[in-house]
Amino acid sequence: MSRTSKRNRRQSKPKPQQAPRPEQAQPEPAAPEPVLYERQTAFADVEDFETGLADEKQLQLLMKDWRKGRATRTIWDMITDGYVVIFSLVVIMAMIVSGIMSVQQSAAGCSTSGCLTARGLLPWLVLTLVVVVGVSVSRIFGPVIASAAEGFWLLDAPVRRSRLLNRRLWAVVIGACAIGVVLGGAVTMVTGLSWTAIGTWAAAIGLATAAVVALAAIEQAAERTTVLAVLQAVISVLAMGVLVAMIAVASDWISLPIDPAHTEEFGVGVLAVAGVAAIVCSVIARRNLHNVRRTRLVSGGDLLSGMQGAMFALDFGLMRDIVVNRRWLAKGHVHPSKGRSSGRAALIWREVERLLRNPRGVVVLLVSAVVPYALLSLGLGNLTPAVSAIVLMFVMVPFFDSLRVLSRTRGLARAFPMSTSQLNGSLTVVPAVLALLWAIAAGPAFVLIGPDAPTPAGLGNGLMKGLITAVAGYIAAMRWVTAKSADYSSPMVATGFGALPPGLMFNLVRGFDVIALITLPVLFGWSPMISIVIAIICYMVLRSGGINTQDLMEQNEEAQRQLAAAKKGGGVSGQREKITYTRSKR
Repeated sequence: MSRTSKRNRRQSKPKPQQAPRPEQAQPEPAAPEPVLYERQTAFADVEDFETGLADEKQLQLLMKDWRKGRATRTIWDMITDGYVVIFSLVVIMAMIVSGIMSVQQSAAGCSTSGCLTARGLLPWLVLTLVVVVGVSVSRIFGPVIASAAEGFWLLDAPVRRSRLLNRRLWAVVIGACAIGVVLGGAVTMVTGLSWTAIGTWAAAIGLATAAVVALAAIEQAAERTTVLAVLQAVISVLAMGVLVAMIAVASDWISLPIDPAHTEEFGVGVLAVAGVAAIVCSVIARRNLHNVRRTRLVSGGDLLSGMQGAMFALDFGLMRDIVVNRRWLAKGHVHPSKGRSSGRAALIWREVERLLRNPRGVVVLLVSAVVPYALLSLGLGNLTPAVSAIVLMFVMVPFFDSLRVLSRTRGLARAFPMSTSQLNGSLTVVPAVLALLWAIAAGPAFVLIGPDAPTPAGLGNGLMKGLITAVAGYIAAMRWVTAKSADYSSPMVATGFGALPPGLMFNLVRGFDVIALITLPVLFGWSPMISIVIAIICYMVLRSGGINTQDLMEQNEEAQRQLAAAKKGGGVSGQREKITYTRSKR
């Protein structure tokens, strides 16, 4: 075998297979753990620290910084921008102070026993009235309140509630004291008393107001309302008794030995009692602040925030609507009753039912009939109709609630099958009857105490003044209720406080303008028939829905279209005449 054959044979012989080597298991790489992304912030987990009560002072400072940091203007900026308004207010206050000083000088010259007694009773009347107002306002708002945001995240926190509400309580008490001092001092200055007596009574009235506000805070923490309701009723009766006594003394019906020296001594006694009561009630209210429920605090804050929005628009009618809504929500429900008759008589009967359901307004109306007697006994003379009409206007406003609803809800007013004048006339029948009753009750004051002589002519003149006063208050209340709110879609007027709608400032004088128109002839000594004619004109305008410029423009355009159509088709026989009826918008 050749060498080549051996080589080929060796190459063709298969090689023996080698056993596979065992491979070592390679460890699998571990999956990376997921990393949670955390943003680097200044906050930290509370579990890493010790838990405990928060510092109320630091929370208050935090709230203060938060509010100030979002303010864009300061108080000084507002004052400098509205310098014209500030200057006007200063001038008006100077006029008021000058008037008070002149009245004080004239009152100091009164030397009769009846006049001196009436001057001595006037501080007591002011004391009772201011205290009643303080109790009423405290019952409506709280007096300690908190906003909804504070009640949501602050009052539910583990904090000492008394330390958060401490400053608010003292602010309310001190504010009530300051308001009482200003009102008491302003009214007692017209009595002609000495400056010492005026200062004493002003301080006494302020401390008494602070005492009743602190008492209201105590009752707020205790969830009671009976004590304040009884106190308000008792003080109201005392105020009525003082007013009647002052009228009787000034009219020489009775005699009470009260001179200025006794008035000053009584003022010192009232000051001491009111000071002790204010201190005691304030301390007790401060100790019970931690018992005030969050619901009571937030409810007063919600009411105040709603009234602030209405105050921003100078819409005092809306403010009253909010308060009335709050009152009837607290009442809950009433028993429905079936109506009677149809048409305008049904509306009148519904007003009678509303009057029977809430007779408190009638009692207040009858009590207000004493105002002309008191004013005439103080010697105001021809100013009595105007001042009495202002009081009557505020008393008559609750009787026009239905008229206000229909004047603000145009869709509801369109649902009635009658014109605007018929609808408004039906809703003002019951208030007109009440105004007539007020005139009958207050008319003798202008005859018995007034400057007119007790002759047939003087009797007629006095009764006419009483009727004019009642009519002025009645129409002024109608004007106050039906006045439209400011139209922010109209062109604005540039003022120191920014752009304002044209009708915004007129909201301040609505109602008072009607009283001025009707009572000015009486003030100047003109014939009462002039006031009657002005009152009839004002009533007819308000009964028809007022003067609406938009309706007048639409009626003018409709008349122009009819005139153009008549000119275009004039002389054509057989052409049908198109009859149109324009209904005034509500």
